[in-house]
Amino acid sequence: MQKQISLRLSAGLASILLVSLSAAGFADPFTESRTAYESGHYEEAAKLMLLAAGQGNAEAQYGAAVMYEHGRGVSQDFQKAVEWYVKAAAQGSAPAANNLGYLYYTGLGVSQDDTRAFQWYMKAVQPEEGGAWNESIAWSNLGNMYYWGRGVSKNYQKAHECYLKSVQKNGNPYAENNLGFLYEHGLGVTADYARAMKHYRAAAEMGYSFAQENLAIMYESGRGVMQNYDEAFQWYRKSALQGSSFAQYKLGRIYELGLGPTMDLVEAYKWYLSAQIRGDRPAQESLRRLETVLTPAQINEAKQRLSSMPPPSHE
Repeated sequence: MQKQISLRLSAGLASILLVSLSAAGFADPFTESRTAYESGHYEEAAKLMLLAAGQGNAEAQYGAAVMYEHGRGVSQDFQKAVEWYVKAAAQGSAPAANNLGYLYYTGLGVSQDDTRAFQWYMKAVQPEEGGAWNESIAWSNLGNMYYWGRGVSKNYQKAHECYLKSVQKNGNPYAENNLGFLYEHGLGVTADYARAMKHYRAAAEMGYSFAQENLAIMYESGRGVMQNYDEAFQWYRKSALQGSSFAQYKLGRIYELGLGPTMDLVEAYKWYLSAQIRGDRPAQESLRRLETVLTPAQINEAKQRLSSMPPPSHE
């Protein structure tokens, strides 16, 4: 299976929402709206937010847009979200510009338009008056545009520059992972397995599942590091527990072949079954193979182990 470069724009939106609605220093009625929002009284918060937004408060305009986008305290309405984001962005709100980029990228509330998405992301990384925000998200989003060549000519060097700025701003795990991918494959930079490992590890230690998989693959294949199946096992396991079908399949292989701490065909079947449920085709083939050597009792044991597992965690 080919490793993945992340494109998690929605995760960035969540971070911006929390930062913006938790920030201090806003005048009433926005302060009251923030208090209501943080206590879970979304309808009251929305009324106060819209009142402040109508008075021209740029942060309140951004907040109103977020609430319409996510249906918090109001009915979800992407078009109204766009209207308020535009008003906030016109007053220099970088988070609003970033979220407009996302909406144009996905076509939510507007006609899908990569060029306009790129333009809004560019505005989002310009210096913002009035304080800092999680600018690393916009840099990571912009890097994705350059990487895929959406709204702009594909340029791996530019993608590298954007991901690096994202990491420097706030240690963004998505950008860290993507820097590792670029260094591993020599895209826009000279291939450097040691640097790839450094970036993968940084993102993996922050709990990012793709990076955990990529780090495990490096250990499994011995690229940039001494081959170490025990390390590969540990990182695949972390990703598998977050619900990654790829990592679950790889964990099954390690248990089946005895490459990690122990050989355990029942445990291998459990992980193959979990991966197959999530649509992994190689896992389905592996299940058929194990079913020729396992007893019905062993297969039932594997199924019971799977059913007793806690739901996937998201670090």
